Amino acid sequence: MANQKRKRGGAKILILLIFLGLIAPTTHAATLLFKSNFGPGVSLGAPYKFSTHGAWQDISGADEETEYTWPVAALGSDFSGIQLITIDSITPATIGNYITNEIKQVTGPDGKLIYELFQNVKIKGDLGQAGSQAPLMIKRPWTIGDVKDLYITYWFKYPEDFSSKLTRAVPGSGWRTQFQFKTGGYLNTGNGDYRISITILKELDGQLYWQTKGDNVANGPWPRIDYWTVDNHSVAVPVGKWFKFEVYWHRSSGSDGRFWSAVDGQVICDYYGPNMGDYKLPITRIMINNAYSGGAATVESHSTGLEIWDHFPCGKDVSCYKK
Repeated sequence: MANQKRKRGGAKILILLIFLGLIAPTTHAATLLFKSNFGPGVSLGAPYKFSTHGAWQDISGADEETEYTWPVAALGSDFSGIQLITIDSITPATIGNYITNEIKQVTGPDGKLIYELFQNVKIKGDLGQAGSQAPLMIKRPWTIGDVKDLYITYWFKYPEDFSSKLTRAVPGSGWRTQFQFKTGGYLNTGNGDYRISITILKELDGQLYWQTKGDNVANGPWPRIDYWTVDNHSVAVPVGKWFKFEVYWHRSSGSDGRFWSAVDGQVICDYYGPNMGDYKLPITRIMINNAYSGGAATVESHSTGLEIWDHFPCGKDVSCYKK
């Protein structure tokens, strides 16, 4: 009799566990798509494909620290490197006066020697002009579909004098871009209908803050429309020290659309809602970071520890700052 009771009890527990397994929400195990510390084996090529106001610069080679190889193969990318855009017309002989990029060894986030990608815009125009820029970019064709879900993280540092280069005294000179993506494919061209950008702005009192915005400024032919804006004054903009930057998005034309970003584990934006343009064009340009500002030159980017995943890797809605 006792054995029969134990068997019936065990069967009930088994049924309960099966039932709980059926109703438990499914979670997506994130897949690492790319990782690079810009370590040994990775190099920058010479600028090429020159136009009147710019050129392109490849990153290539196998990163011995992560075993991932540049150019990025994920996301259907057809270019992963730095786009060089200049305010003045340039030649191969003069572009170095405007923008230089290099991989070098420096002291990293934990005080140890690491390799960083250093982007340096040296001539950008007067205060208020955003004439030159050097985005670290993943570019992809519009013919292969969208990037519906993606998580990107990296370590980043602004120089000690960063804040002093932004000012409200001159219109348009108090901002600096951190991150952007843009869509493309309108009329089978590179022009797009949607952009999300994360920008650092300077207040009248001199304080820096984060602004995240969804708009239609993606090189399309339409008047500007700002769809949504999230200002964050509570999470400090780190200056003169490394910080962990994270971004995640889920693209949708409905209420389940999402754009999330964090700095050192502190959320600076968590927007829910539509994040598609009028033509529902796919993402074609991901500017991982961009040395781009209306302030004073030089405009510098220091980055390392780049990771790209297809979902949150440390758990749903969980920052990987401490991981």
